[in-house]
Amino acid sequence: MIQRIQTLYLLICFVLTLVCVFFEIKAENHPWALTAIMAVTGVLEFMAIFLFRRRALQMRVCTFCIILLLGWYATYAAFAYLVGEGLVGEFRPQVGASIPAINAILLYLAFRGILRDEMLVRSLDRLR
Repeated sequence: MIQRIQTLYLLICFVLTLVCVFFEIKAENHPWALTAIMAVTGVLEFMAIFLFRRRALQMRVCTFCIILLLGWYATYAAFAYLVGEGLVGEFRPQVGASIPAINAILLYLAFRGILRDEMLVRSLDRLR
């Protein structure tokens, strides 16, 4: 399990997600939706690590996590817009806002590794 590179990508994603959640919790005037999206993403990333025997499901979970991270940025942009309009308060981008982009890249790399494993298994099944 751990010798696969995609497992390391998923583990790094999980750790970065935890860091991002703690950045969000400490920030003032932060919408709860961002923390909820990152928490769900973190749980799914951790679950995907242990789905190594079900590669198709593992690929779907990675894809869903990427979609959730895109939703995180949409929520972040909506919050920035509302603050820019003066409806909510003051907006200052945080360092933690770059972590979901890094996670999305790592999830894509994990997806490619899982797909490569699946293609290898299927090619070996044809030879039997």
